[in-house]
Parts: sequence; C-alpha cells; structure tokens
Amino acid sequence: MHRYFRDTYADARNLLLDRIAAAGDWTHEVVPHPLTGPAGEALSCDILWRGPTDAARVLTICSGVHGVEGFSGSALQSRFVDLAPPLAPDIAVMLVHGVNPYGFAHLRRVNEDNIDLNRNFIDFACRLPANTGYRALDAVLNPTDWTPDSATDVAHALGKLRETMSYLDFMKTVSGGQYEFPRGIQFGGTAPAWSRSVIERVWRDRLGDARIVVQIDVHTGLGPRGHGILMMAADDGEPHKAITADWFGPMLVTGRPASGEDTVLGGYMNAGLEQVLPGRTIPMTLEFGTEPPETVLTAMIEDNWLVHHGDPASDAGRAVKQRLLRAFSPDDPAWRDAVMARGEQVFAQALAGIATLDLEQGQFA
Repeated sequence: MHRYFRDTYADARNLLLDRIAAAGDWTHEVVPHPLTGPAGEALSCDILWRGPTDAARVLTICSGVHGVEGFSGSALQSRFVDLAPPLAPDIAVMLVHGVNPYGFAHLRRVNEDNIDLNRNFIDFACRLPANTGYRALDAVLNPTDWTPDSATDVAHALGKLRETMSYLDFMKTVSGGQYEFPRGIQFGGTAPAWSRSVIERVWRDRLGDARIVVQIDVHTGLGPRGHGILMMAADDGEPHKAITADWFGPMLVTGRPASGEDTVLGGYMNAGLEQVLPGRTIPMTLEFGTEPPETVLTAMIEDNWLVHHGDPASDAGRAVKQRLLRAFSPDDPAWRDAVMARGEQVFAQALAGIATLDLEQGQFA
C-alpha cells in the first residue's frame, strides 16, 4: 500500500486527482493559492466531495495543515478514493487536500508567512496569548548561524531547560505557540492566515446544514514510530468522548483547559471547527509517529534557519529539506504500510460510527 506515497506536493496532488477522475463520483472545488510552488507550479487547496450535498452526516478528512506532514494524509486520501466505501443516503465525505499548500510544496511545516496553522485559530480581536518562556529561548530555537555542532548545542540547551521546569511548562515553552517572534518556530501569526480563511469558508458553505460532522485531521511527527494515535479534546461530560470510545477504542483525550494558563497547545484547526459549527462536530487528530522528538525538532529548527538565514537553492539547502521531509515522511515501506493500514481502519470506524448516531433522539446534543 506504500505505493500511494509521493515525495512532492505536485505528484501527491496529481495522484489524488487521477484517482478522483477514475472514480467518477466525486466533485472537485479548486481554491487557488496566491503564490506558487518551488518550480513555479500552481498551488491550491482542493475540496473533494462524495455523497449528497445536503447530507446530515459528513466525514471530513484533512491533509497538509502542517505542510510537509501532508504526504501521509494525501496517500490516505488517495487510498480512500480507491476503496470507495459504500455510503448511506444521508452520509457524505469531504476530503480537504493541502490545507497549507505552500508549506506542502515548499517542504515547510509552516505556511508562506512562517505561521504554524495549528496555532492560528484564535480570536485575534482579543489580547494575544503570551508565551513568556519562549522569549528567553528564541535565540536557541531560531539561531542565525547553523554549523555541524548546532544540533548538539540545541539539544544541550533544551536538556538544561528541561531540568529546570515541569514537563507541562516545558511543552508550553517549546511547543505551545508564540505570537511575538515572526521568524521563530511555532509562530501563530497576528491575523487569520490565508488557509484559515479558506477552510472556515469551506466549513460554512459545505457543512452549514449538516447535523453532525466528524473531522479527522492527519498529521505526522509525534509519538511512537509507525503508530497512529487518535487525539481529541473533551471533558468527561461531553457526549462525543463516550461516543468515540465506542467507535475507536482507546484514544488520547485531553480535557478542556480551564484557563489560558492551562493551555499547552492553542489555536488548533479542530478548535476552529468547533467554533464555526458549535455543538455539531467531533474533531480529531490522527497523528503518526516518525522519528525521535529531538530529531523532529532539530529538523524544524534547521529548516527555519535555512529559510531565514541560508540558501534553500544550494546543495546544503536541499539536504536540509530532505532531512525535514524524512523527519515527517520516512522513506520506509514498512512505516508507510503501517500508516495506510491504520488510516484505513480509522476511516472505516468513523464511517461506521457516524452512521449509528441517532440524530432524531438527540444522541449527540
């Protein structure tokens, strides 16, 4: 099944559109991105729909929120099209390919403005979240020079930091998002990004009449290698916590933060869906582990240095890009087959589960 994987945005997109054309029962909306890919190719967010346009139940599968992480989600979307699972009369499926097409094409985890989209879905009319811990760490995570010793130096600095704070505070500092350093990592932006505006419009236009939406957003880079972990935010009293436990079995469920200070990771696209369609959504992340955390983080830092201070067109720059690509999409048939098998399982469970919801009796309310 690893034959569905590609190593460029253009090839991944073309494969999916070829499968869509062969299937013949999907509609396709192209949302052009204002910029181009590294070879001048057109970029777009592609919306694929199968089933009735007024379906009460919709499963959405998203790829490429974190750009370079999009290759697994794209492969799974192409496989899903080929499998052509039967749909009940009131069920539709929406595939969103390349939520962040710029990062997907340019092999960046962030978008054209260095924004991490999963830190961008916040209310920018309010005071921006402050990550005070990151301020002292920006020089480490966003170096102006990169040498053969830099990876070791970064690892040492982070190790020393880890000894001085709790795991929660460490995660908030390094990965919780920051809104002060536009060239730093995990930058959440200062306004809604192009991709956010597009996907929010798609949600309103396509899903506004749906009574229940199950969203699976595919990511890579976190967790045990080759394992696909389903993650969701929910408190004990929320109905979708128990409902999804019946559908999928064990999954990682984190409680809602009681305050901004309790938030480890803010601005997720899944939270954005809940805000646009309140009370009608079950948003989840399907995350596939790749390499050890220090390898993944180093690849992100090195790429950030390359874009802001190096030469991406040089041989050294291309090597950096390949390391980033392999940190999020390993060239390993066994890993890729594991991704495909797990994704196929989760999508089948989601379709079976959404069909069982008794919407008339208010099972999900």
